[in-house]
Amino acid sequence: MQAYERPGWFTPQGHAPVPPYDWYGAYGTPKNKDRRYVDLLKGDLTFKFSKHHHVIGAECLSCREHVVVFDMSYFSKLYLTGPDAQEAADWLFTADTNGPLGNIVYSCILNKQGGIEGDCLVIPIGTGCGTLSDPIFKGRGFYIVAAGASASQSWAHLNTAIQQKGFKVALTNLSEDIGLLAVQGPKSRELLQNIIDADLSNEVFPYRTARIIKVAGHTVRALRTSFVGELGWELHIPWQSCIPVYNAIWEEGLKFGLRQAGYRALYSLSSEKGIRLWNADIKINDNPLEAGLTQTMRSEGDYLGKDALEEVMKRGITKRHAFFTIQEQVPLWGSEPIFRNDKLVGYLRRGEYGYAIGKSIGQGYVQESADTPVTKEFLQSGKYQLEVMGKRYDATLTLKSPLDPDNHRVMGIYDEPLPVRQ
Repeated sequence: MQAYERPGWFTPQGHAPVPPYDWYGAYGTPKNKDRRYVDLLKGDLTFKFSKHHHVIGAECLSCREHVVVFDMSYFSKLYLTGPDAQEAADWLFTADTNGPLGNIVYSCILNKQGGIEGDCLVIPIGTGCGTLSDPIFKGRGFYIVAAGASASQSWAHLNTAIQQKGFKVALTNLSEDIGLLAVQGPKSRELLQNIIDADLSNEVFPYRTARIIKVAGHTVRALRTSFVGELGWELHIPWQSCIPVYNAIWEEGLKFGLRQAGYRALYSLSSEKGIRLWNADIKINDNPLEAGLTQTMRSEGDYLGKDALEEVMKRGITKRHAFFTIQEQVPLWGSEPIFRNDKLVGYLRRGEYGYAIGKSIGQGYVQESADTPVTKEFLQSGKYQLEVMGKRYDATLTLKSPLDPDNHRVMGIYDEPLPVRQ
């Protein structure tokens, strides 16, 4: 699998070309004379807020208030097909995938100890017209989308589990052949409706559904979903159609104030909405009960790791994922100690700044002790502090996402203003 480079943010100061890797003058190669790109990167070399903090914030707020486009082509795109496809999906995924075609399901992928090997979207699909985004196959199949950082991990784990059970299926990796453009924000529907041949209304195209549509004449699989907690669609596009589709989006988007956004904004927005990142907020030694992802665990049928989860439910979890915010304008990076009533109870896994709420956000796990079940009452009582660069700051714990915990925005309901930002 190829490695992908992705933009962290888009500089407003003008074009800063990314040169071929020149080893910075090592191994007998000359240093590149155009240093604009390297000089921009130096702005991140600080334990304070990055010099590009305001640029990333502008991308985030454009997403929350208008519309942005993310290039998420580095995400993993897999097809699961074959006579045992549904049986394999039942075993591989914790969520119920036996729903109608086009229904988007968020699921965990577990090992036999109940640890989270990955998380993904799983969409039941039928045979199509023969394009990369709409392939031809027999019977019922599945389209699987996993985040880029966990792409190789998810691919390897799913293949291993399939081989161990001997399922008669094919797991096809088309990550390098299908691009992914995500159009997100309150104006995303208005923008896309003008270049798409389908009705994007809530009644026809509800949240967490997928459809084969045409964008500017190109066949793509459109998913109404969001990694950032806004009204929006992911467009899964055959590689040769990516540029014309992007150009059509950009040309139409100029009418709506469309802005490009990088992965730094993506991570900030996702943390604000409560999205977990694999290998940061969730890892192999975390289970869905601890991670607050019980909604992914179906009660009916068997799946890999379910027996272990049932044992955990009997004895209780000893750690629990939570969000932390602080009032002071101090950046969080991850690994900061978490104190409850002056006792160390955990460490942050990840730190971001939430531009819509005007606060730093940390995600971490709270543990009273290694053998004491942690309760909701324990979590929501006590005084919390985070230690940042040797100084403690009062922190607020919440088990729900810091922004829009009731999921109004992803449903296209914008009846409440954003919080007042500092």
